Amino acid sequence: MIIVDSREKKWDHIREYFDKHEIPYEFPHKLDEGDYVNTDNPTVVIDRKANVQEIAANLSRGKNNIVRFTKECRRAYSRHKRFVILIEGTDAQTIADLKQWKSKVTKHTGGWLVREMFELTRAYNVEWELCRKSETAKKILEITGYKNEKTNVRIQSDEQKNRARNNNVGGIS
Repeated sequence: MIIVDSREKKWDHIREYFDKHEIPYEFPHKLDEGDYVNTDNPTVVIDRKANVQEIAANLSRGKNNIVRFTKECRRAYSRHKRFVILIEGTDAQTIADLKQWKSKVTKHTGGWLVREMFELTRAYNVEWELCRKSETAKKILEITGYKNEKTNVRIQSDEQKNRARNNNVGGIS
């Protein structure tokens, strides 16, 4: 079952995917870290960001955001959890692609953003994933290692499937 934080907003696209694919979820539920966790794998926590601008706002030092966000990263790290920030609504394929990003709201640049992201990775082992909004629900299931109870099949991305095929040399697992 996927637990969804009670403070999660604007997640109808994710809820619709879960409902369509009969993915059990519990909402609302107060989570100490992140927005999504799989009850079968509670050491992996996902904090979803609606777009690049939202994570930039979280990392802005001029606000209380950075303090709150850093505390959340630190708390997950101290509890030995894998903390993954899933940034949706972007066509960027890699974190390096974000260097080209420019804020429409502040003076922040992609270079600044990538440096801040790197610092959180260095300090608290924060992981970063990017996806289009249409891929978010499936990405949450992949990252958390969700296994479909009806079919007993783990949700995998095409990339994970290809990696598994390539590691299966000569048909021997």
